[in-house]
Amino acid sequence: MPSYTKILLSATAVIGFCTLPRVQAQNLNDQDRTFIQDAAKGGRMEVHMGRLATERAANPAVKTFGQRLITDHTKGNEELAALASKKNVTLPPDDAQMAMSLSFAQKSGADFDRDFTKTAVDDHKKDIAMFEKEASSGSDPDVKEWANKTLPTLRAHLADAEALAK
Repeated sequence: MPSYTKILLSATAVIGFCTLPRVQAQNLNDQDRTFIQDAAKGGRMEVHMGRLATERAANPAVKTFGQRLITDHTKGNEELAALASKKNVTLPPDDAQMAMSLSFAQKSGADFDRDFTKTAVDDHKKDIAMFEKEASSGSDPDVKEWANKTLPTLRAHLADAEALAK
């Protein structure tokens, strides 16, 4: 009998140990969970916007900026997906058509360039505010770290978009 007790206790400990990370991941507060979901939507939108820019922009610098959005936000989206998985957060589905609802989506040439860069400036200002809030007042250290690590890229995008808008 004593050996059954040891086996039972060992099995219970192993099960408890294996489920511990999942329990901790589910303890994200609403701010952290919402941030992850909103950052995923925003990052995907930036990729779709970048694709539109590479296809429809007249200014080569706008096309280059669009490609940078694709590259940087794809990388960030992959990192965020891994973090969301680790934290047991389900991300909303990607909708490639969401960018088509933007005011500039059906435009091309100089009209596209002007509206795209204005939208890129506005979006990156909002994103930076959201990421700064998470980095300073989020509860989960991993989520805060990712937000903080991503901020320099977002700030660089804002600076590029502002320069293009002039």
